[in-house]
Amino acid sequence: MTRLYLLFKFREISLLSATRAGFIVDNWGQPADAMGQKIEIAEPSDLFKPFIQYYKYVETDLTGIYKIVPVPDVELYFNFTGLNLFSPAQYDLRLPKIHLAGLHHYDQNAYSNMSGSERNGGFCIVFRPCGFFNLFRIKSSEFSNDCITGDYVFKGDIIYLWEKLSLCRDIKSMRDAFESFFSGQAKGYHPDSCLIDQIVRRMDKEGGMIRVSELCDIYNITPRSLERHFLDETGITAREFLQIFRINRAIRMLAEILDANLAALSYLSGYFDQSHFIRDIRKITGISPGELQASETGRKTVHNRLFIKNQ
Repeated sequence: MTRLYLLFKFREISLLSATRAGFIVDNWGQPADAMGQKIEIAEPSDLFKPFIQYYKYVETDLTGIYKIVPVPDVELYFNFTGLNLFSPAQYDLRLPKIHLAGLHHYDQNAYSNMSGSERNGGFCIVFRPCGFFNLFRIKSSEFSNDCITGDYVFKGDIIYLWEKLSLCRDIKSMRDAFESFFSGQAKGYHPDSCLIDQIVRRMDKEGGMIRVSELCDIYNITPRSLERHFLDETGITAREFLQIFRINRAIRMLAEILDANLAALSYLSGYFDQSHFIRDIRKITGISPGELQASETGRKTVHNRLFIKNQ
């Protein structure tokens, strides 16, 4: 398979994706069923667009221990299923009803042990890079590499919102309940331009295939200032953001182009050394690129999240 064909195939996959890292095609607001899953996506209202990229509601039959591939998003989850979340030496959450997932290092080991319940899945808010801070005045750098319970962040009142959301059965009613609960914070916000938002959108557009030096030229900022801004606001560097985008791109290509040549695939993923590409895939997913291509049973996608079955 030639590199030109692979590039065409990847562009085709990218155009079909409903969102940046969407592994499952599902038109906005429409349910998608795949691998025992129901997924609904909704855009935020105009009031919440400065803070939130989109909402997702997922019902899934996943059970067992899965390794979680990092994504470049801060996410707030309201869980309707039983799960434990853990990352060695970082966190260990047991059956959280609500959890806030911070940005993780691209090679951080993190796992979800899903036990299921009568109603599986949950409701998730996917924030813009500066969105969580702009809405709640808490920098994502304060909980980077971490998952923390919702009651720790928002105190006891957030349980009332979880109870209300658990009675909803569609994404629009969940969105409305969430936005009604936090409308006071949203109305008090005065929009201003966020450099981090602009740069992450450019990284997104390029699929991580852009150098830090190029970003510095485009946004007229020194490399030192750029990294300082990212560390202060998000807790991880701009370079690591690019790695997260690239590794998700690479894994998506492996998942979608099953007969791909690894040398060509590694080149199109920004790797000039195939052994480095294989090493990174194994470090992040726990399995080799060949194993990732060969086995769909161990690989599960929940919209922008990829889960690898723990062997």
